Parts: sequence; structure tokens; C-alpha cells
Amino acid sequence: MKIYLLLIMLLACESTEAQTRVTRIGVLFHDMERAESQAMKGVGAMLKQQGYQERKNFIFETRNAKGNPGALPSAASALLVKKVDLIFTTGTRATLAAITAARGIPIVFVHGGDPVRSGLLINPSDPARNVTGVAAYAAETTGKRLMLFKEILPALRKVYIFYDANSQSSRNNLAHAESAAKQLALVIRAYGIKSADELKTTLGNLQGENDAAIFQIADDLVENEAKFVFATGRQKKLPTMFNEESWAIAGATAAYGPSYLEMGRLAGRLIDQIIKGNSPASLPIARASKFDLTLNYRTANYIGIEFPKEILQKADKVIR
Repeated sequence: MKIYLLLIMLLACESTEAQTRVTRIGVLFHDMERAESQAMKGVGAMLKQQGYQERKNFIFETRNAKGNPGALPSAASALLVKKVDLIFTTGTRATLAAITAARGIPIVFVHGGDPVRSGLLINPSDPARNVTGVAAYAAETTGKRLMLFKEILPALRKVYIFYDANSQSSRNNLAHAESAAKQLALVIRAYGIKSADELKTTLGNLQGENDAAIFQIADDLVENEAKFVFATGRQKKLPTMFNEESWAIAGATAAYGPSYLEMGRLAGRLIDQIIKGNSPASLPIARASKFDLTLNYRTANYIGIEFPKEILQKADKVIR
């Protein structure tokens, strides 16, 4: 009888411990921009929906490299010192830093592109992998973005694309754009550049034309100079189309891309499954399911274009 009572007490203690255990979720960002804040908001909302309470069931341990890639390894190591149970990341740089430091700790990422092409997953079917996440496969939306750009600018005939000539990923993204452009009877003028200075010089030499515009493909070199691209576009009256809402907020004429809020919610589901004992290898990579069209009315007004009514009706957000 005493042994029976002792077993009941032990089981009760284990149950109470499981209910009160606080999961430490490490968060690693290259920078805290809108995409990151929206993804975090989505993760928090989904965990709350699943019945978790912050500080009671889980806490976030956040490390932000503030745009400095060199700070990511030490930031990732700092999370290990905090003995986090899993790590949540966004983008390529932060995720790779987490993978290098993790030592088997589960990692959940949110990524705008293809995680395999980006090097985040070598073998998605590997039963030992400790990484899973949500991906938008941005290159696959290139055709849709070009089609929307043509609807925004019915007179569009010529598309300028700038890309890092040293990046295989950028060259692959350019190939997607060239293929999609043929179907829309658009002429691509591609400029392979190797430095920020070369990008600025090439952009500065462009001539503004009524049937031309600038189209962005995923490329770190160009995106790091996005403010210059927007300023030059306004100066030369060249509309710009980028691939995330944050770029439209920053000054692009239009953007079409994944909702990081929704991607964060999907990542929250994966985190919930890992907390409940599932391994990352058992959780397939989720696909972004919601894509938003964002229009910047102020930029359009400045360069002298008017959004068609049909496009305004399609837009998920219009910045005025």
C-alpha cells in the first residue's frame, strides 16, 4: 500500500512539473526589422492560441545582431549559455549561425526563400536533422510579381534588374525573372554588379523612360542599398517593385510577398509541436500560405503614376 501511494505521489509530482515547466525559446535575429517583428508577433499569437502564457509556460531569450553579421556567432553562443530549449530565427544568416552553434538544439526558422538552395537544409529527409521551419520560396512568386507590376503599369515594356554577379542564388533568381518576362512580353535589362559603388554608378546612369521600371529579385547586395534604389527611382521617375511589405513601407512603389505575421503563426505551430516532444525531423517544412500586395501611394504620386482601380481593390495595404 505504501509503495502504491508513493508511486501516485511521484506521478503527481511529474505531472505538476510538466505543467509548470517554463520553456526557454531562444530568438536570434540579424536585425530587428518589420519582418522580424511581425514574425515574432505571429509566434506569440499562435502560442497564446495553443494555451501557452508568456513567463508562465515560456520565455523568449532574444539576441539581435543589429545588422552586424559578425556579431551573430557570439549572439548564438550567448543563447546556449542561457540553456535555451530551442531557437527561433529568421533569414539565412541568423539561421546558419544558429545551426553552427546549436549542437543538436531544435531550430525553427522563418525564411523568405528556398531553405535548401539557401543552405539551411542539406537533406530535408534526414531523420537526424534538428532544423525545421516555414519558407516562402520567393523565386516561385517572381512571375506573379511581374504580372502584378504589369497590371500596375499597363505601359510597362522594359524592366531593369540589378543583381550580385558573384552570387549563384541571384543568378538563379534572375533566370526565374527572365523566364516569366517572356510570357508577359517584357524586355529584361539585367545588370550584374559586384559592389555597392558599382550599383550606385550603374543606377545613376539610367535614363528615366515612361515604359521602364526597376524590378527587384532577392539579392543581399542590392537590398543593402535599397534606400538608394528608392531615391534614384523617385528622381528618375522609375517605379520600383520589391518582394516584401517592408520594402514598400520603406519607399518602393509596390511590393508583393509573404505575410511574415502568418509565417510566424505557422512557426508557432511548429514550436508547439517541439515543446510537446516532436523532433524537428518529424515536422515537414511548412510553406507560406498568405502573400500580400502593398502599394505606396506617396511614392506613386511623387513619380507621377496613378494606380488602376482594379489594383487598388486587389491591394492588401495602401500606404498613403
